[in-house]
Amino acid sequence: MLALLSKPASPAVDWPAVDSPAVDWDRLSRRILDQGAQACWVVDSDLVIVGVNPALCALLGRRAGELVGTRLPAHVAEDSRSVLERQAAIRGLTPHRSYDVTLIRADRTPLRTIFNDSRLDDEDGGAPPGFCIFVTDITRHVEEEAQRARRVDQLADAVARMNRFLGQICQELKDPLSAILGATQMISSDVASPGPADGASGQGTAHLGAYAALCSDAGRQMMRTIENLSLWSRLQLNQVPLDLRSYELGGLLQDVLEELAPRARARDILIVNRIVATPVLGDLSALSTVLKHLVENAVRFSPAGSMVMLSAAPVDGRVAVRVQDNGLGIPEDQQPHLFRIDPHHAAPGADGEVGSGLGLLICKALVDRMGGGIRVFSKPGGGTAVTVTLNQGQRTGL
Repeated sequence: MLALLSKPASPAVDWPAVDSPAVDWDRLSRRILDQGAQACWVVDSDLVIVGVNPALCALLGRRAGELVGTRLPAHVAEDSRSVLERQAAIRGLTPHRSYDVTLIRADRTPLRTIFNDSRLDDEDGGAPPGFCIFVTDITRHVEEEAQRARRVDQLADAVARMNRFLGQICQELKDPLSAILGATQMISSDVASPGPADGASGQGTAHLGAYAALCSDAGRQMMRTIENLSLWSRLQLNQVPLDLRSYELGGLLQDVLEELAPRARARDILIVNRIVATPVLGDLSALSTVLKHLVENAVRFSPAGSMVMLSAAPVDGRVAVRVQDNGLGIPEDQQPHLFRIDPHHAAPGADGEVGSGLGLLICKALVDRMGGGIRVFSKPGGGTAVTVTLNQGQRTGL
């Protein structure tokens, strides 16, 4: 009667040769293979397959005749063959083993499995040195584990980038707040110690106008950051409804340029607008926000005394709006990170200030929702061109 060996066989046992007539491999393997539905094969001491069951054939996508008589390593992935040979070499010491092996199916796809093998023995004291190997398919489990590991890595990366992003936002709020606090401290000092120009009134108001202007600029900067952060948050929650209509891009852009004109004049930057009556399909607020961010970025990253060029052209039934500056440019390795929350790759402006990159994130989110696209072309020292592609609208005006 066939059984699974529970202890190593005695060295005194005279094992018959594998090709000996006394070895009835069919009888030995059938006893094991017919006992269950789990994929299983029986091999001899040379790892030659002497029996397989239907479940094993189905697992590998092969017929029994294609397997019996071949060596087991022929159906094992190359990186698992050394594992298989090593396990075969130590079976005399440990008759029951479990280990991972990658099999190769008939269609050459890999199959991750666990081998549970036991050395065969007869209760009457003698049997050929054969092995019964039960095979468990763990391919799906391995793939699911790999997917979970990738998701964990992606989540960890997202958390790290979000932490850096929040740190940069805090810095954007901290800088103007420091300016406001510094100005208020100077105001307090002037009021407490009036100069000769202030007379004996003790009001100390000689520099109040300049300090008030500084506080106003810093306050507006803080407000822009807070508004951008609020808009981006609502975009992530899909809480920004859009009303798509036809608008003349030239009119919208004129409003944006009037708002940004003081900032451009302060840095002696000439904005050349070549966009006239160009109808596009979009949301009024979203279009204004995108145009403002793009022109504002161009002014910010352009050196003093340079020029920013605005143009538009029809492309395959759509409108390509281009904002070109002659600024510092963006290194190639940083460009893939422009539309991600990754302030680690944020580039400094012409005056050395570093932003969070939130403006471009908002632009991409809004343009995507309007059915358009956005691309950046840049090289260090060669300036940057941002092209926004929008659906063409009807010439109906505002």
